[in-house]
Amino acid sequence: MPVYNVINKASGEEVTRYCAGQVTESFDGKSFPLADFDHVEFIEDAVPPAPTSVILTKLEYLRRFTQAERVTIREAAKVNPVLEDYMALLELATEIDTGDADTIVAVNMLEQAGLVGPGRAQEILNG
Repeated sequence: MPVYNVINKASGEEVTRYCAGQVTESFDGKSFPLADFDHVEFIEDAVPPAPTSVILTKLEYLRRFTQAERVTIREAAKVNPVLEDYMALLELATEIDTGDADTIVAVNMLEQAGLVGPGRAQEILNG
């Protein structure tokens, strides 16, 4: 039976996990409506390949995202303090290392929050 991560869309944080035959908005007496929470299937054995460490300019890094993804991320950052902080750090950076732990966490957070499509985190990190 699948395990689902419940991700708060506003903060990008995982709030809980549950095991069920399919996505469900309510369990254990709590409600996690799809309008506010992503329910992402957790696959424990699937280990994505480690990103290749490449040093990029900010422009090169941002061009790895589609225009629609960049716009969506900027809009979400206006209401998500965690994402706003990431964008502020990105603005201050002189270069982006795709193998850096913070970069990896940030890009995976974007995918988990649904701001980039499934599988895009690895595409963005690995070029």
